[in-house]
Amino acid sequence: MPADRACPDCDEPMERMTLKGSDVVGEIRMVSEEPTEGFLSSIRADEILTPVPYVCPSCRRTLFYAEE
Repeated sequence: MPADRACPDCDEPMERMTLKGSDVVGEIRMVSEEPTEGFLSSIRADEILTPVPYVCPSCRRTLFYAEE
């Protein structure tokens, strides 16, 4: 599990959540199709990352982080 994540708005520790839903077929994945520049440049084309939601219990801000 990654280091604790803090809300950028109110600095409260965010809680890791799980994506659920009946409209989603299969699982949601993030896959790099070509080499890019910037923050995703280190992801290989065959590497699959899962978007994981984190929710702030105070302000309810939700952020998604790409995790293996």
